[in-house]
Amino acid sequence: MTDAIGTDGYVHPQNTDDVVAAVKRARDEKKTLRVRGSAHSVEGAIFSGPLQGGKPPADAITLLMEKMTGVTIDAKNQEVTALAGTHLGKDPYDPTGTSTWANSLDLQLDQAGWALGDLGGISHQTVAGFLSTGSSGGSLTHHLEITGLTLVDGTGTVRELREGDDELEAAKVSMGLLGVITEVSFRILPRFNIFGDQITIGTESPDAPVKMFAPNDDPDSLASFLRATPYTRLMWWPQRKFHRVQVWRAARMEPLQPFTPKPYAELGKAPRIAALAGSLIYTVLGNLQDISVIPGKLDDFFAHLKETLDGDPDPNACPTLVDDPTGPLSMNDVLDYIRQRLHGSTADHLTAHDSLHPQVESFVSEAHAKIDELVSIGSIEKDFVAVLVWLLEKLTELASHSPVVQWAARELAKVVPYVIAPILGVFVSDGTQTFWDGWRCGLPMDNQMDDQLWPTQFTELWIPLEHTGDVMNALKDHYAGDGTATSAYDATGAFSCEVYGAKESSAWLSPAYGSDVVRIDVFRFGRDAPTNPRGFYDAFWQVLKPFGFRPHWGKWLPEASADWRAYYAQQLPRLADFKALRAKWDPDGIFLSDYWRDHLIG
Repeated sequence: MTDAIGTDGYVHPQNTDDVVAAVKRARDEKKTLRVRGSAHSVEGAIFSGPLQGGKPPADAITLLMEKMTGVTIDAKNQEVTALAGTHLGKDPYDPTGTSTWANSLDLQLDQAGWALGDLGGISHQTVAGFLSTGSSGGSLTHHLEITGLTLVDGTGTVRELREGDDELEAAKVSMGLLGVITEVSFRILPRFNIFGDQITIGTESPDAPVKMFAPNDDPDSLASFLRATPYTRLMWWPQRKFHRVQVWRAARMEPLQPFTPKPYAELGKAPRIAALAGSLIYTVLGNLQDISVIPGKLDDFFAHLKETLDGDPDPNACPTLVDDPTGPLSMNDVLDYIRQRLHGSTADHLTAHDSLHPQVESFVSEAHAKIDELVSIGSIEKDFVAVLVWLLEKLTELASHSPVVQWAARELAKVVPYVIAPILGVFVSDGTQTFWDGWRCGLPMDNQMDDQLWPTQFTELWIPLEHTGDVMNALKDHYAGDGTATSAYDATGAFSCEVYGAKESSAWLSPAYGSDVVRIDVFRFGRDAPTNPRGFYDAFWQVLKPFGFRPHWGKWLPEASADWRAYYAQQLPRLADFKALRAKWDPDGIFLSDYWRDHLIG
């Protein structure tokens, strides 16, 4: 049967006729039908309900499109058409194991001498999944231009939409609510390379390339910088006494031959050990109140550590990336890396801020009395490093049952707000790196961040560019809390905030509809407690609500309510038109999950 459900719980259509059959089956059986791409959106946005043992809900029909892949290049009209299951790049954790660089859209275009105008921070997504939630690259100059798409609506009708069709603007960003997309066409341009740099610097430094909190009319303001920079992403670390920003920026260059790439190194010259060290620290820091859960959250960490010992290649590496020079790694290597980087970072922090807080000194002193394994090594900052590394070592030995380890974790949780700056210094150090690369490996600068080692939870809010200065100052005030270390840490957490721009879109439900925008991506480490991050995000939704934000539909949204639905309707002038078209194309509501009914459609 073309619409048979496989042992993994999915229907795997091979062509448009199979999709039509699945739609008709859903309509006949009065079931919800949803489509899974690369699953980079929140679970509710993708599926009809919670996953059951890793499988989609048994009372719904869920499609997985890995058999519908393929790329057709029309050089004469500078257009490429990709079947919906085709990935932009390689998805290293594709559940079917079929995603490769060779069958990706980006590589096939590149080898044929073509390129897309822009890409997002990662390229794991399927072409249909990327556009369906309103994803975008980081540019006010360039964008990924969609010239057409084909979908199967809720009546089983195949609809081919092209430029000039108003309905295409409805379907570009539709979260699977209008139908199942089967293919997408994009404008293409001759292949290009990029060159750029990343500057890591204090947010208030006079040498910073952008004045992050200046009013929009300042020529060095963030709004001005976003307008003037072809491709850019800012990673803002707002933590108390740290205050850093990493400004990544790039422009196009001709694809010179011969060309030897110098790739952007997001995690430095030894990315695998940096990724392991960061994953370990963040997993522990985010679960200090209940360390009994930590062993279960280190499974992926140990799996990746084993991969390095076995000599397995980095699953996230773009083919042009240079090899990681560190080679196979052991647990001791990871702890030594943390110890060495933390020593220097803590010393720098003390130079800038005189001393650690008395509460930290008290913690270190008491730790020496309680932890037999620790021996005094001379100075307060090194003693703190020794205590933290000892705790990390014990937790990687799965010793969360030890009363001493439990005591140390609880006490460390109290002092983290005072030492978050030197801890972040393990990963974020001032300086500049330059890079040059091809478009397909260079533009997705976050592909190096492994989804298993660095799972993240996002809320992504897009705001008209005219409000940029006011937005940044509102966020700065929020991050400061009441001026105390604990209040500031409650507001910032241990992670950063991404700031991008996005070009105006004509898609009805695009968060950039009708205006260029500044994008505020607030995120948390995905293994932090609690699992539901809304308690942390609520404050950001309230702070930015007066500026008329529109959300990225694949990320965390405020709790569903009539008030929020009314707010979205206020910000999206064509939402009523979208609802009317949705009702016409899907009269039985087979694509409408409870999640989307509650959050958007009503």
